[in-house]
Amino acid sequence: MNISKEDAEQSLTLIEQTTRQTTKSLIASYESITLIIWGFVWLIAFLGTHFFLKWVWLIWMSLCFVGFLTSFLFYYFRYRAGTPTKNPEAGKIGRKYFWYWVILFIYLSIWLKILSPISGLKTNAFICSVIMFSWVTSGIWSGSTYLVLLGSIVTAVILTGFYLIPISYYSLWMALAGSLPIIATGLYIKLRWRQ
Repeated sequence: MNISKEDAEQSLTLIEQTTRQTTKSLIASYESITLIIWGFVWLIAFLGTHFFLKWVWLIWMSLCFVGFLTSFLFYYFRYRAGTPTKNPEAGKIGRKYFWYWVILFIYLSIWLKILSPISGLKTNAFICSVIMFSWVTSGIWSGSTYLVLLGSIVTAVILTGFYLIPISYYSLWMALAGSLPIIATGLYIKLRWRQ
């Protein structure tokens, strides 16, 4: 059977498009939920900080634990249920990302100790910007343009809040302006990338 050059190119293009769409669908089913979970953690934690500053440490630790546990359980049950396309590297990649975040938070603790004493506002802006740096670098490593853009946008929100917003409204600004792009990106990926 002879295949023309045009037919071969069309077939390769179709395979490439199908691969891209499958990858987007898998991202939509996994990463979109993570963004939505952590967008709401961000929103509630910053609102809690604004209205209950006295309880800031408890609010953040509790909500980060809930976010971590929710993300872990989601991925655990999704992994156990299987995916339409099995990727033998998925478990290894997931473990690498897990340890990346564990080590990042260990180093964040070290850096905060080195930089102390610093104000609560500076501590918050520093931690949030380090997390956004991690999103941007993760996006660069994985080729996820949306993660690079999202990390950059939220970094701009952090800098705007830190330098331009009055301190009494910083947490409110971060709650609304910071969580909106995270949740919106998660919803957009979930709803639009499945098509």
